[in-house]
Amino acid sequence: MKKTWTLLLSVLLFFSILAALIFGEVYVPPSALLHPHGVYSVILERIRIPTVLAAAAIGTSLAVCGAVMQMLLRNPLMDPYVSGTASGGAFGALLSYFLLAFNLPFAYLVYVSPLIAFAFALLSTLITIAVGRRTGVYGLVVGGVVVAFIFSSAVTILTTLISTRFPFVPSVTFWLQGQIVVVGWRSDLGLFALTAILVLLGVKQARRIDLVAISDEMSYARGINPNTYRYMWVVLVSLVSGYIVSLVGIVGFVGIIVPHIVRRILGGSTTALVPYSALLGSPLLLLANILSSGIFGTVIPVTAITSLVAAPIIVYVMVRGIADKRY
Repeated sequence: MKKTWTLLLSVLLFFSILAALIFGEVYVPPSALLHPHGVYSVILERIRIPTVLAAAAIGTSLAVCGAVMQMLLRNPLMDPYVSGTASGGAFGALLSYFLLAFNLPFAYLVYVSPLIAFAFALLSTLITIAVGRRTGVYGLVVGGVVVAFIFSSAVTILTTLISTRFPFVPSVTFWLQGQIVVVGWRSDLGLFALTAILVLLGVKQARRIDLVAISDEMSYARGINPNTYRYMWVVLVSLVSGYIVSLVGIVGFVGIIVPHIVRRILGGSTTALVPYSALLGSPLLLLANILSSGIFGTVIPVTAITSLVAAPIIVYVMVRGIADKRY
């Protein structure tokens, strides 16, 4: 069964990449993909190909982040968006623009912004976990929503203040709901490296993740400190989320949608959850980005598309009481 789904998801990924290269703000004829010429050559080489590859990597990363967070925190409604990680990262990325007031060259923000985004993404995640420890499963979700609202409000305020002095700062919609429109090759390199580390660690550590998800006592018996292990993953998830937010803003709910689909098909073991979430996350976000990037005649924030898919899944989880069950 796994071989069949691997083949199906691989085919879906291939056609999703193909469709993403063709459709966008500018339609690229299929013939131009094989023999690019003129303006199509420039669009494909400098904009469309690196942006499509970035969207695929972001989809993989967010799906794996969500799967791992749900297992380690024993909460099926966790992902970088719900936990407040992405909102904290967005606040940090935008805060870096204040460095322009101290005559920091704008080109340096490419390097500084991800670091500050990581720091605030980590801070927001730790706050959410601290709240959840005292209030239980649903408290973790509510705490994450509150943290997300706080940082999202701060992003709105900062954008309003900065836009008057630095008009080249992206709009508040970009930071709050994500737009994967233009991502360059240089940004892709960092994104590919983080995605590879995340997926490889997830696959290699799958059995340990399962063990920590089952019981802290069993983890201690096998020589694993569950709290230290969780914090190690929180740091990695925060780093990945912070970097993604610094590039494309907040892309929400991918980490909820994908793991739940995989669980329904292949079960909840991390050994299947991580690799198949990685494989499904890319086409899902690519298809969502096709809908958001001009197919309706205008650019729509990508989180507006993913939230429509995530809403029924969240309702299903809460109505069925799955959030009360430990993995």
